[in-house]
Amino acid sequence: MLAVFFGAPVCAEYLYAYLSFTGDALRMLGGVLFLGPLYGGAALLIREIVVRTHRGWGATLLLAAGFGIAMPGVVDLSLFAEHSSEVAYWDELRLPTLVEPLGISMYNTVMYVTLHVLMSIGAPLALLAVLAPDHRGRPLVGRTGIAVLLALWLTTATMVHFHGRRSYGYTPNLLQVASILTAVAILIALARTPLGRPARSQATTRRIPPAVPLSIGVIAMVLLALVPPTWLGLVAMLTLLLTASGVIAWLSRTRSWTNYEIGALAAGSLVGQTIMGFLTPIPEGVSAAAKYTSSTVLLTLAIALTWAVLHPRRQPPANAARPAPI
Repeated sequence: MLAVFFGAPVCAEYLYAYLSFTGDALRMLGGVLFLGPLYGGAALLIREIVVRTHRGWGATLLLAAGFGIAMPGVVDLSLFAEHSSEVAYWDELRLPTLVEPLGISMYNTVMYVTLHVLMSIGAPLALLAVLAPDHRGRPLVGRTGIAVLLALWLTTATMVHFHGRRSYGYTPNLLQVASILTAVAILIALARTPLGRPARSQATTRRIPPAVPLSIGVIAMVLLALVPPTWLGLVAMLTLLLTASGVIAWLSRTRSWTNYEIGALAAGSLVGQTIMGFLTPIPEGVSAAAKYTSSTVLLTLAIALTWAVLHPRRQPPANAARPAPI
């Protein structure tokens, strides 16, 4: 549980090496402690909902998408922001795909939701499922724990919200808040439909080499980071996401697709995101040495985690029923 609580903010914020305190070990540690309730708390709460309602990965991803919309929309406020005091290239990201009547950049919107689904929620929970098999399908926290996690999340989210107001220089209006909460409610409702049920499939001995989901994760994250913030780039991003989703759906129906393969996919995503962190612009006030040292350490940890995930002893029996619970 603690690994998810403190690992989720690392997956969400640190791998891309864009923060103003990148390379500052003490501030990065403080950031993990502060952001743990926001990212790790959300991941654990989503998992509790899924496990306690006997849902599957479909519900997990739908709820993660709800989190991915709520975060930039009503928490950190980056979704509707016209300016940023912390990101020098904000206009380059926002303006090319700006839809003025809505006040949002379509590129930013899709990217925010995608990264929150994959990195903030999906990857930490996938790694938990493969590295801690004894916890699969079981609640990790009781009712008191859920209340504590929720209180910590709300407290941290409130602090981040007011920081967003100062950083982006605006306060969301009622229509903006209502539209975001409506979108979140729709995704929650969808998670309760058959879309959120565990996938039904027969056990099979047709295995996938672990290098396949691992490579999909690495390549997808690298290509995602290389997509330019333009309308053409947005089309490329959506094409990439649909293609990757289609390949994964086909593999899950025709091959042995268990938490082992899902964990390999998540590990590959971490490695790919960390690799691209080497190529991001050096944040203002951060030395090149600090940035690249931080990325090197994180890449080493990602590779070590990948080795742990792919260890043969974690591979399920050839005729294992699938998919296993998260």
